[in-house]
Amino acid sequence: MGSVVAPIVSIVAGAVLGVSTIMGVVSSQTAAPENSPGNAESPTLEYGTLTE
Repeated sequence: MGSVVAPIVSIVAGAVLGVSTIMGVVSSQTAAPENSPGNAESPTLEYGTLTE
C-alpha cells in the first residue's frame, strides 16, 4: 500500500507546485504596469552602472 501512496502524493505535489508557479508567472507578467516587473518604455535596469 505504501508503495502506491508515495508516487500519487508526489504527482499531486508536483502538479500543485507547477500550477502555482505558472499562475504566479502569468499574473506577474499581466499585472498593472506599476506591479509588473518589466516596462519597455522606461527600463529600470541600467547596465554598466553601480548603485550603492
